[in-house]
Amino acid sequence: MKMIKTHEAIGHTKMLSVLYVEDEYEIRENMAKILEMLYARVFVAADGAEGLEIYRQNRTVIDLVIADITMPKMDGLEMIEEIRRDNPDIHAIIITAHNEPEYFIKAINTGIDNFIVKPIEMQQMMNVLSKSAKTVKVSKEHKNYANYLEMMLAQKKELLEESYMYDSLTGCYKKEKLDQMSQNHPEHTMILCNIDNFDSINSTYGYEIGDRILFMFAEYLRNHLNHTNTIYRVASDEFVIFYPTSTDEPICPVESLYQGIQSYIFKVDDILISLTCTIGIASSPNALVKAHAAMKEARQIGKNRYHVFRDDSDFIARQKNNIEWMRKIRLALNEDRIVPYFQPIVDNATGQIVKYEALARIIENGKAISPGYFLEPAKLVGLLPQITRVVMEKSYAMFADKSMPFSVNITEEDIQNRNFAAMMAQLGEKYGIEPSRVTLEILENISANGTDDSVKQLHELSDMGYTIAIDDFGSDKSNFYRIHSMHVDIIKIDAAYIQDIDCNKTSELIVKTIVSLAQSMGIPTVAEFVSSESVFHKVKSMGINYSQGYYFGEPMPDVG
Repeated sequence: MKMIKTHEAIGHTKMLSVLYVEDEYEIRENMAKILEMLYARVFVAADGAEGLEIYRQNRTVIDLVIADITMPKMDGLEMIEEIRRDNPDIHAIIITAHNEPEYFIKAINTGIDNFIVKPIEMQQMMNVLSKSAKTVKVSKEHKNYANYLEMMLAQKKELLEESYMYDSLTGCYKKEKLDQMSQNHPEHTMILCNIDNFDSINSTYGYEIGDRILFMFAEYLRNHLNHTNTIYRVASDEFVIFYPTSTDEPICPVESLYQGIQSYIFKVDDILISLTCTIGIASSPNALVKAHAAMKEARQIGKNRYHVFRDDSDFIARQKNNIEWMRKIRLALNEDRIVPYFQPIVDNATGQIVKYEALARIIENGKAISPGYFLEPAKLVGLLPQITRVVMEKSYAMFADKSMPFSVNITEEDIQNRNFAAMMAQLGEKYGIEPSRVTLEILENISANGTDDSVKQLHELSDMGYTIAIDDFGSDKSNFYRIHSMHVDIIKIDAAYIQDIDCNKTSELIVKTIVSLAQSMGIPTVAEFVSSESVFHKVKSMGINYSQGYYFGEPMPDVG
């Protein structure tokens, strides 16, 4: 066995604290003096109960326990078992006599780390203490390193959480922090500011300028508000001002904020930019959802305005309905449940059916659902072209073995597809139908808002032989100039003026104006929504060429 000298042992023990428990006075006193030379701090007890109490009072500093086995009140092994219930890793040395084999075996079973045998020999004791000190020292170093790693990990986690919550571009908190604030302050109000047409800044000046504008906009909000308000960036061009209170009325000077943004000039290098915002205001619960709904509702009227959410608003209900119909439309497309229904168009002079209009329907639970339910959701989700393609394909198939002309509705989204004319030509070739048999009914959004490219493609379709008709003419989006620019062949007069034309002088006057214009341009007219004999006689007497409506027949899945 290697001989360990006292100074070598001190090298390992001097940074440790020890609890020493011995019931024999003389041995305890002598041993304590030796331990005080070796250890930084020595706690001494005369029995296991006292030792346990001393440990509990100094549990954070005691590194090692040295105890005799046989003692009154509580023996050394019992004491160590109690201590290890609190600290399973504490190092323990038992002092035992040669004539205590049963205790020796029990000590082994208890998991004692080392033994000093009585009568105590100095060299054996130094070897045990030095070895135990090394073990404790290594264990402490490992624990300290583990604590260091845990601390560093906690700091890294805190930094990551902060970056997760913090927008480095604008200096604002992110939506995740806003969610926390909403939970911490159940009563609150949010003001959602959406920068109008911000994408045009990015596309015109580039993203670097756009980012600087976002930073300056956030700075403007911070300077405009007091310190009790917090600003959050919740989307690329959307910011929320959070108020930790709730009220039925806007609690901030929204009008001042709204006017201030309009009058402020944002300067980036030599570029001067004016911004406007559409603002939604709402209080808890679900303030962010409601503020966003209020902003969207304001945008339906027009940008650059603010709107306070109202519980009686049907905007969210409409949005939910649109979302539900988006799902239904996709399902109907996948399950081939979108079909055309055909309604006759009658020559007013002869009373004969001269054409059928193909009207899109969704078959759901055996019922035909009209487009009023699904056209807007289909437009929002970009599915109108797919619906048009399905209706076109099935309409061509229906009339492939017939001589009767037919018409189908097309939208701005269809015309913007550069392959639309090619698709029409392919359908004609596939089903053997000449373009002259097909009328393309343009929904009013094309006639009112159509781009030059849209008009150009309509001219191409017209040159191919298709008949071009404006649908719902007379609605609020109709554009008289477009009649000329799009080379229109037929004008279909909006149902709003036809349905009560037999009893409403204003409707009659408007229709007379449209018919007079059409006649002067040599364009035939169609009256939509002819629902009774009196309406039919009225439109016929006014010189309208064709009629369509339930008076002549409901839309049906077949043309007979």
